[in-house]
Amino acid sequence: MMIKRTVALIAGLTLFSACKDSTGVPDLNNVSSSLLQSGLNASSVQLLVTGLLNSDRGNLGIVFPETMARDMYRLDSAEPRFITELIGLPADPGGFVGGGMWIGYYSEIRAANNLIDNIGTAKDLSSAEQAGVKGLAQTFKALAYYRTLEMRDSIGIPIDVDHDINSPPAPFVCKPNALDYILALLDSAYANLQSAGSTPFPVSLPGGFSTAGDYTTPAAFAAWNRGLAGKVAFYRGMDHSKPNAASFATAVSDLNTAIGAMDPSTLNNSVYYTYSTAPGDATSPIVDAAIHLNPMVADSIQPGDLRSVEITKRSVAATGQGVTTSYDYTYAMPSGTGNLTRPMPVLTKAEMVLLRAQAEIQQNNLAAATTDINFVRTNQGGLPAYPTFASQTDAINAVLYEKRYSLLFTGAQRFVDLRAYSRLNATYLRKETATDVFQTALPVPTREVDGRGGSIGALTCN
Repeated sequence: MMIKRTVALIAGLTLFSACKDSTGVPDLNNVSSSLLQSGLNASSVQLLVTGLLNSDRGNLGIVFPETMARDMYRLDSAEPRFITELIGLPADPGGFVGGGMWIGYYSEIRAANNLIDNIGTAKDLSSAEQAGVKGLAQTFKALAYYRTLEMRDSIGIPIDVDHDINSPPAPFVCKPNALDYILALLDSAYANLQSAGSTPFPVSLPGGFSTAGDYTTPAAFAAWNRGLAGKVAFYRGMDHSKPNAASFATAVSDLNTAIGAMDPSTLNNSVYYTYSTAPGDATSPIVDAAIHLNPMVADSIQPGDLRSVEITKRSVAATGQGVTTSYDYTYAMPSGTGNLTRPMPVLTKAEMVLLRAQAEIQQNNLAAATTDINFVRTNQGGLPAYPTFASQTDAINAVLYEKRYSLLFTGAQRFVDLRAYSRLNATYLRKETATDVFQTALPVPTREVDGRGGSIGALTCN
């Protein structure tokens, strides 16, 4: 019975996550681990893994952060809040924008906890196989926490949510504490993945684990885990309230492990989300006639950049809610061949190389940063290499350019970078509307606050 209830939960999450950037916000009290009293076996582990990964696919979350980062417009005459509450005014915590990108992540965390808490009961899996599955689940659990934090920033998030449904709400913790927790979770996952060895995971994984690069073994996935750890460590170092310079060395070390040899042919290697037009499956979440490029993307690309293939000039400008653009993102166009089923990367080696450059910049190792930036610039952009940067500012400008065009429409990367470098403001960006507030984070959803008696309480911060 408990296994059936868990599978039903996963099916519900699958349907719910089909929306663009989650619009529902249930009480976090109701997001907790469901102990499978009858025990797991290889078959039920497969169901739980499939549900977890499908939940993660539904939580990619591009529209909100890419709009806030000035890369995207979603112009829908029936729903102006894609502009008015992401650019024009602070988001309403009771609406689908301010309340979005929340429940999906905590539902995914619950799905991960179902695996982590109960994998030891799967007696038909060896201890090494159990460790591999646990490391996989811990990695995606960490990713869900990190994505929640990307959108709430200094507001903080709850992390101690693996409790009975009747337990008190988990306290909100500050951003530095949350990042430290995520890093510890990734380290635990890495240890489990290493102990699982190089034989394939004991479950079938989606095709995106071998779309570019093969991440179907715990050993290979462990290297990708280190890329995610390096990313989180870099932003731990950049935290405004409690920066940690030592985190940059940790980031470089983890990213070295993840990247390995510098090979241009592997720059797009990543775990990918895959899509199809088969009944009951999902198509690409960015293919939408209402989605367009912010004109600043087209205005800023350098002549000769090969990544300009991502930019399509419109014959007629798109206008709405006070903004106008003459450009589309090529791979978001419904008319594009193969766009509906085009895979989406989670964390590519190109991003890892540029993250390493960012950490090297903060260490003032500008020669190493120049090498990493140029590796992506010349191989993905087809542009001439830079000479060694003379200042951190010049290097930051360059790495932000490369990240924008190599990672366009793949996640919250630019939004997070603009905020980390204190560039999400009128000093660096033009106002999109007369009321543009340069919003740096979404609020805590109203229903979450209401479930806590009207207040999230004081942040827990060491």
